Amino acid sequence: MSDIQNTSTMRLITWIALMAITASVSSARQQPQDLKPAPLFAAPIRFVPASRLPPRLVAFSDTVTTPLPLNQARDAESGLHYVRPTFHKRLRHYFLHTYSPVKLTELAFGSAISQMDNVPPEWHQGWGAYGKRFASDLGSTTGSGLTEFALAETLRVDTIYYPCKCKGIWPRVGHALKSTITGRAGEDGHTVFSVPGVVAPYGGAFSDLLWYPSRYGPKDAFRTGNYDLLDRFGETIALEFLSPLLRKVHLH
Repeated sequence: MSDIQNTSTMRLITWIALMAITASVSSARQQPQDLKPAPLFAAPIRFVPASRLPPRLVAFSDTVTTPLPLNQARDAESGLHYVRPTFHKRLRHYFLHTYSPVKLTELAFGSAISQMDNVPPEWHQGWGAYGKRFASDLGSTTGSGLTEFALAETLRVDTIYYPCKCKGIWPRVGHALKSTITGRAGEDGHTVFSVPGVVAPYGGAFSDLLWYPSRYGPKDAFRTGNYDLLDRFGETIALEFLSPLLRKVHLH
């Protein structure tokens, strides 16, 4: 089982390195620019009493200044009021999260690490063995994605990741870590513990037992799920800093 642990550790280190690179680039781009000084003699702002406004303007001002409901959560990505995604959007998120070019690249890289570590050794080496390992990783991520999607639909939990509007590396990292184990529920989008997000890695790990050599058992799958959950934390952190780029290419 140590061979699988070594492979999972290498994947986690890769995600951390990718996060560090993207965080440094993001921080460099967000350096504050020099602000121009305000003019010394700016025109003062004058407030006109409502009694001197025409009736139509009074009615319009009352409409604009009406406070918004306090029970509506604001979307962390757009700053607008949270609107629960439709089934079509949730299904699209599932396919992008499971089979996007970024995810397939991650699987190809992870399969290469398994190939170098010869995990599992019963599959030997060569292009055929690499194809078997890639198919295994693809089956595992499919099992994980199906588990998350099914539980999310059953429990009505929104598991879509919403990037943070905060500034700074560590606040964004903290937001990503929190979002890994939390989701949104209800029409107001309040934060809840994400059972689908936490259980999904174990669903993928236990699906590996369907094609892995017989010497692997439930204990091995549970350990693999633990490492996959850690890998999910690293993936979410990387997603936080890569989201602007992924949105430009319509992959998030």
